[in-house]
Amino acid sequence: MIAITLLPYAIVIGLLVGVYYAFMALGLNLVFGVVRMINLSHGDIVMLGSYLAYYLLIYYSIKEGISFIIAFPVFFLLGVLIYLAFVPKLKSSSDPEMNSFTAFFGLSLAIEAISFMVFGNYYHAMPTSALLGGAFNLFGFKTPNVYLAITSLSAIILIITYFYLNKTMLGKATKALMQNQEQAISFGINPRWVTLITFAYGFGVAGMAGVIGPYILGTIYPSMGDFITILAFTIVIIGALGNPLSTIIGGIVFGIFYQLLQVYLSGLSLAITFLALLAIIVIKPGGILGGVQREV
Repeated sequence: MIAITLLPYAIVIGLLVGVYYAFMALGLNLVFGVVRMINLSHGDIVMLGSYLAYYLLIYYSIKEGISFIIAFPVFFLLGVLIYLAFVPKLKSSSDPEMNSFTAFFGLSLAIEAISFMVFGNYYHAMPTSALLGGAFNLFGFKTPNVYLAITSLSAIILIITYFYLNKTMLGKATKALMQNQEQAISFGINPRWVTLITFAYGFGVAGMAGVIGPYILGTIYPSMGDFITILAFTIVIIGALGNPLSTIIGGIVFGIFYQLLQVYLSGLSLAITFLALLAIIVIKPGGILGGVQREV
């Protein structure tokens, strides 16, 4: 009886959390879409965003709503620097895919090692009332209002990204490069600048996701990025790799599926989730929306 009562609650919470998961994975898919390289340091960027929010709150009493805004230019600039340092050389190398895999893996290890030295091997938790206090009743269960705040902030960025890709000249140029780079260049699109801006945008939204991430992902610690990268990659694959907005579908599907597993098979939730990912890769390698991958 309790299990049946929990079903609608688990679905709604999975939907709310799924919107955040989509937001958290968006940057990974944006970066892959423009440079065709998997950013294995994606989770570490999210981790740095969490630390930024934590220290701004603890030492300067700056709430996450402000940190959320601050994070974008900070990590956008970091994305610009990383792009200029790595991407042009990797794209002109003899084996861009393998070299980029090695480079971003090395970057991930470097960020993690530096984080251990700077922040120490400690676990930090954000106070639940820092973003939005109180609770609401959902199917008879007391649910923190912070879920609504996280979902709302995530949805705002997803909507902004949609309009950016579909309603602006730069966004349309980005879509063109994602779909057919040679044809886009023939129409006069400068791939270097479009790729640079979109790459940096992906880093910016990853940092923003880190600011509100601790309420969903748990405590903050230097090696948390490893799991986040795997999680983001799973969500991207469920949607369609290279199609940024399909990440929304991937995030919601993952959120509901994982939440249901947490309720009914909590001990096996992660194992079953990643087995399901393997099944998707085998049965439908392009993801759920793989057949419409050009509709970014």
